[in-house]
Amino acid sequence: MTFIQRCLGAAFSLLIASQAIANEEAYRLGDNVTPSFQQISLKIDPNQATFSGETTITIHIENPTDIVRFYQRDLDVYKAELIDGMDRFELTVSSHAYDIQHAKAQDILPAKTYQLHMEFTGKVNTTSDGMYLSTFEGKNYIFTQFEDMHARRAFPSFDEPSYKIPYQLTITAPSVNTVISNTPVESTNTEDGWQTVAFKKTKPMPSYLVAFAVGEMDSAEITELSVPGRIYTPKGQAHRTKFAVAQTPKILSALEDYFATPYPYEKLDFIAVPNFTHGAMENAGLVTFRSSLLLLDDAPRLTEQSSPIKTITHELAHMWYGNLVTMTWWDDLWLNEAFASWMEGKITMALYPELNTQAQLVQEGAFAGDASPTTKAVKKEVRSQTDVMDGLGLNYSKGESILQMVEALVGEDAFQKGVQRYMQKHAWGNAQAEDLWEVLESVADFDVPAMMQTYLEQPAYPLVSFADNGDISQSRYHLSGAEVTAQTWIVPLAITYKKNDKLIHSQLFLDKRKMNLPELAQAQWVYPNDNAMGYMRWQIPAEQLHALLEDTQVLNAREKKSLLYNSDALLKADKISLSQHMAVLDALAKDSDPVVARSVVASLSDLTYLVDDDNKALFADFLNSKLSHWFARLGTVEDKSDSTDVSRLRTAVFGLLSRYTQNEAVLKESRRITEKFLKDDTSTGRAIAANAMRSLAVNDSENWFEKYKAAYIASNDANTQSSIRYGMLFSNPVVLQKVLNLALSDAVSPANVLGFIATASHAKENKDELYQWLDSNMEKVTAKMPAYHIARMPEYVSSSCSQHNIDLAQDFYAKHKDKYDGMARSYDVAQDESKQCAKLKQANQGAFNQYLQGATAYF
Repeated sequence: MTFIQRCLGAAFSLLIASQAIANEEAYRLGDNVTPSFQQISLKIDPNQATFSGETTITIHIENPTDIVRFYQRDLDVYKAELIDGMDRFELTVSSHAYDIQHAKAQDILPAKTYQLHMEFTGKVNTTSDGMYLSTFEGKNYIFTQFEDMHARRAFPSFDEPSYKIPYQLTITAPSVNTVISNTPVESTNTEDGWQTVAFKKTKPMPSYLVAFAVGEMDSAEITELSVPGRIYTPKGQAHRTKFAVAQTPKILSALEDYFATPYPYEKLDFIAVPNFTHGAMENAGLVTFRSSLLLLDDAPRLTEQSSPIKTITHELAHMWYGNLVTMTWWDDLWLNEAFASWMEGKITMALYPELNTQAQLVQEGAFAGDASPTTKAVKKEVRSQTDVMDGLGLNYSKGESILQMVEALVGEDAFQKGVQRYMQKHAWGNAQAEDLWEVLESVADFDVPAMMQTYLEQPAYPLVSFADNGDISQSRYHLSGAEVTAQTWIVPLAITYKKNDKLIHSQLFLDKRKMNLPELAQAQWVYPNDNAMGYMRWQIPAEQLHALLEDTQVLNAREKKSLLYNSDALLKADKISLSQHMAVLDALAKDSDPVVARSVVASLSDLTYLVDDDNKALFADFLNSKLSHWFARLGTVEDKSDSTDVSRLRTAVFGLLSRYTQNEAVLKESRRITEKFLKDDTSTGRAIAANAMRSLAVNDSENWFEKYKAAYIASNDANTQSSIRYGMLFSNPVVLQKVLNLALSDAVSPANVLGFIATASHAKENKDELYQWLDSNMEKVTAKMPAYHIARMPEYVSSSCSQHNIDLAQDFYAKHKDKYDGMARSYDVAQDESKQCAKLKQANQGAFNQYLQGATAYF
């Protein structure tokens, strides 16, 4: 065998080995070819449906091969070559699973560094995925949304978060447009009505954080930042950014203080995007937001400040969590989202105490989804974009809840030191969950990795039960009748109990199925969730619960809310009777704290699945008896002295009364508010207005739809439009179809189509008309909606407690669910949720009717 033969044989063996690895990991590119820098040039005209571009990626081939793998989707890569000095090697590109492309050379390529050069064309997306078109007031704009796997729709790339490299963008566009990207402009050349804008090289970052925008935009400067910053808006809207401009500097400063490191990028720009699938996106140096979050009144009502403030904080926290330190792969997306959500709450509490975010129970947003037998672990296998989006909300809510719990155990100062150490160690690189656990364990006196794994690497959460003799046991919480796999957790318990008329505190870890705590034996009552920080449900003996309800004054507002929501969960698990749950609700209904009162209203609302034509009159009387005194006290008009909790309670009370009762005073207010709001959307709070419009739609005796539609089309305010859409709860079949048809009109952006369909779905108990319309319009719906909304549509529009509707959904999705990525999974989730609700309805309907007949008021 000659030397050349030996080399070729070795190269062939390496090629076979690398191909075997590639076959095992077909959804990943592998590590034989790695990028270190990418230049991207794009030619974009917002008024054209196509774009063109070229890219040069510096790559290193580790072992000899004839294949270079990269990602692209819906692009035409018409030229691909490898450049090695003066030599050029033509590549033939073929498409494979998971958007992976094989660029094949004619000969084996030696291991060394090359330039991978490609030229391509593409179509501008119209559904707010990738690089997409958005229209506002007759002008076209190009925006981007590349998380999680959409950069490949705009340019060929190594579109995985582990490939963290610098990028350098050059964009050619008509001169009339503003062109912006992640970094400051390096140079601009203008010729024949076109401009070529070259941007500075970025810091190392994953491809999903690349961002740019092209269109006729205005902007407002954000002053007092540590770097230059502006808020960009569609033409003529920059004057509406004053609130965001004012809040951003102090939020960024607080984050810099917490991390003890400066903001890591050269500039900080925001964009108000009028057509956006999600709430916001943390692109490094160029954060995109739904326009509703940035285009606001100069001084928004207190209750309308929370979402903008929290979202700005969340996205800026991502500059450290996710951007400076990035997850290695999408199975650790929770590292990004949980930390940003946790930091959002922490900074908001510190800077904006008037919003009282400390009273919010984050875990309640996770419990329902995490109880389903179909739920998956937060840290799960991810192969495709739909895998990332499956159970996405748990990355935020469950992840944040677990971090809150760990911080409470470790202590704020120690936790902060651990976070700072984590950031310093992994800055500009990638990290996995184990890296975080290792750092947190260094500042804790317990086994952080072991506990975190039980919550994040398996689904669901524990139900912890207490017995009179001090026995404590755990099982997997599940809804009545559900079949689930048995699990155990390492459950931290912060217990307050009353014994011999004294309050005693105790802390322990329940790390097995059952244990005994002798000091709890014969306790008068046990409250095992101090400050409601635990991610669990719990149950105490009936006698203890009765005694606890006599002592609720020793609990804080968070604990009272948790007590009530926990009771509702026990009812749904068939662990207590409806009458026991109503005893808890009635006891807390006496509380004068608006935070607790709002949780009572929420719990009443949670019982509406039991309301039907036979008992709706009784339920209306019941609500009037429970809530009319609050309505009389609070009315519908905000006072400047109102706390955020009072304002939220006012909206909650009015919303429930206006939806389910024929209360004449409420209906009169609904008409007054609606008529004023349709003429002047600053006349009242949008949440109150939305409920007022919904009330008139439910009790429709006039042609309100046409008035709502005209106001929706006339408005350029996304918040006002959202309120009007929420109000379109018309059950009349003819009007319901008009609502659905409006969703497909040019007046509704792609990102808002699903909202209209969901509103129509909630308007009527039987969904025959909904599925008839979807049957006729499914192609139009899916052609317009973003991919994420298509995948999640069953969960948003097809959950029901009615067997009739469950059957309708089965018939409808049998024809459609396998055509669209992710829809089959969402259908399974929706069907499970529906079947569980139908069982609960059957189990509790008789007791609920009986309770309504004998109910008395406690207010």
